[in-house]
Amino acid sequence: MENQTDIDAYFATTGLNKNKNKSVDKRTRLIKIIEIAFPSIAAILLGLLIITPSFKETADSIKFDITRPQKGELEKLHIENSELFITDKNNQVNNFTADNLDETSPGSKLIKLTNPKGEMPDTDNQMYHLESPVGYYDQNKNTLRLEQTVKLRHTDGLNATTEALVYDFKKNYGQSDTKTFAESDLGTLNSQGFRFDKNKNLMIFTGKTHIVIKEEQLRAQQ
Repeated sequence: MENQTDIDAYFATTGLNKNKNKSVDKRTRLIKIIEIAFPSIAAILLGLLIITPSFKETADSIKFDITRPQKGELEKLHIENSELFITDKNNQVNNFTADNLDETSPGSKLIKLTNPKGEMPDTDNQMYHLESPVGYYDQNKNTLRLEQTVKLRHTDGLNATTEALVYDFKKNYGQSDTKTFAESDLGTLNSQGFRFDKNKNLMIFTGKTHIVIKEEQLRAQQ
């Protein structure tokens, strides 16, 4: 029979070995976890390093895009999708619509019109139609200047296009000193400008003028 001391020593040694084995297993698992986790953590940190500068760049661009109103801008007149009614010499009301009405400077009474479109009655109760991309109405002078491809159309079939037109509502008189193209049932016309007298329902083309009359209209006169 083995000595009791030796038996106790055996079990004690066996227990120590088991504890050592458990410690080794834990250490091995920990090393494996570290080997797996560290690359993932490194990838996350690298991603943060990449994303953070882009966040900063976005913040800077947003900051530069924000502009404060300039001094005096809040005092200017600004109206969207509005109508403008202008009374002329004969107390006829001329109706204009615009995408925007903007005072060019505070108190100037010079109004910029974006995409103005207007209807102006003549003395025979017919209508002139006007439109252009940009217009300026001077409240002090009661004049309207239209720019950038002005289109004028009358209900009798006349259509004219020019680059700029100034109309004086106090005189019911308009004029253009830019190249003009007009067409009607009679034919076509090119001129260097025109004068427009609404009191007389008269349009006079000025400068060098080239007229082409349709053949059927000449035959109709025979």
